[in-house]
Amino acid sequence: MDIQEALALTATRLASEIGADAILVLTESGKTFDLIAKNTFASSMIRRAVGFSRRDIKFVAATPNKDTYERLKKNPYAKVIKLALRAPSRMGQIQRAVWRALREQILWPGELIVCLVGDAGMSGGTDTVFIYRITEPEAKTVEVIEGDPIMEAIVELAIELGHECQFLHGAGFMVGDAEAVMRNSSELAPNPFEAHQIFVNNTKDREIIKKFSFLDGAFVIDDTGHVVAACRYLTADASVDIPHGLGTRHQAVAAMTAATKARGITVSGEDGMIRIFSKGQLVAKIDPKNKMLFDVLIDQPTGQQ
Repeated sequence: MDIQEALALTATRLASEIGADAILVLTESGKTFDLIAKNTFASSMIRRAVGFSRRDIKFVAATPNKDTYERLKKNPYAKVIKLALRAPSRMGQIQRAVWRALREQILWPGELIVCLVGDAGMSGGTDTVFIYRITEPEAKTVEVIEGDPIMEAIVELAIELGHECQFLHGAGFMVGDAEAVMRNSSELAPNPFEAHQIFVNNTKDREIIKKFSFLDGAFVIDDTGHVVAACRYLTADASVDIPHGLGTRHQAVAAMTAATKARGITVSGEDGMIRIFSKGQLVAKIDPKNKMLFDVLIDQPTGQQ
């Protein structure tokens, strides 16, 4: 019995013993998922003779490989997710797959899942079993980030800024509902992007945007990813529910998300930490060093975060 086969057997038995709702396999080639599907114990669970736990267990495969996705979709017992990107870390892979599964209503908040994962992009690289509980706040984070290519592009840009530390005072981005954001803000300096077609989802334009990140004020980006303006002083006056101790930039961005339909992203000038705001609340915090969403903050008690 090789390592992958042993891990597949371990995952199926563990899922049954702990009463898991699903087994999630992150796979490049589909081999590990095939091993689970062919495993006698797993097959018995699929056929509703569900082992120790006497319950149905969902079998979910997530892959960025198009050929693997098309092949696994033919399995009548499999729920298959197509990932757009390969996350660099194991936990990052799991989180992206869970977020996509939440969006596609394959998995649900509160569910307990057993995950099989390994080195991203390597066929036959499965080497780790994780137990993962999906939280309600995580589902709310999905509403803001997952499936929105413009938001994802800005998060990636913010992570680059935070990781590279190309600024001393931080940065702020308002995303969507650009007309309302412009009405609720004023010009701190001439708009460097006026009459220019610069888009956050164009990788060639990102370096240009990063060069202007040292300017005071926020970037305003519309729903297409077009950078409408920079150097905007945010003047929206609305109540917010965010942790104590955050600075004026975070307060202003949060207030704008409460007063408009825009979402906000800030990059801390102290440690590069990225924070995401929606509807006057702090949705998530991302560490730029490892690109991990390590804390989901909606519905948490206020306090220093």
